[in-house]
Amino acid sequence: MKNLFKVLVVLVALFSYSEANAQISGGLGLVYGTGINNIGFSLNGKYEINEKWSAAPSFTYFLKKDLVNWSALDLDANYQLKELDNIGNLYAIGGLNMTFFKLKYDYDLGSYGDFGGTVSGSDVGVNLGVGLFFPAGEKLNIAPEIRYTLGGANFFRIGVKAMFNLSK
Repeated sequence: MKNLFKVLVVLVALFSYSEANAQISGGLGLVYGTGINNIGFSLNGKYEINEKWSAAPSFTYFLKKDLVNWSALDLDANYQLKELDNIGNLYAIGGLNMTFFKLKYDYDLGSYGDFGGTVSGSDVGVNLGVGLFFPAGEKLNIAPEIRYTLGGANFFRIGVKAMFNLSK
């Protein structure tokens, strides 16, 4: 826990140091995962490194379905492919994905007692996809995305996120 706190302090310091020139955005999103067959809600960040590259971490929590809770942590990089006139920026998505699952079951077997337990695990994969970042106001941007996660948990995701410019 101490190491995690130290890493967070270093990251906050780095972001604070370079915030003067950087564009930082944060927001919420709605996602559908095909392998999970359910919708999820995401918390997203974006840190523009330069005109072409940005770091885009996100965490997605999928609604519980069939006794299973799914969530995904994405540590992505976005690369601007093309600026589309009067629309926005088309970008490629690539990065690391960690998918987590938890199955919790509890059955009452009557006179035989209760039967229950929890099974949990995680898979590591790679994200590949594409998105479109377009302005919807002075400080609001909308970003629909399509991505595929390859690895232990293979699934396709389609979603949209609303990103608010947090920079000065």
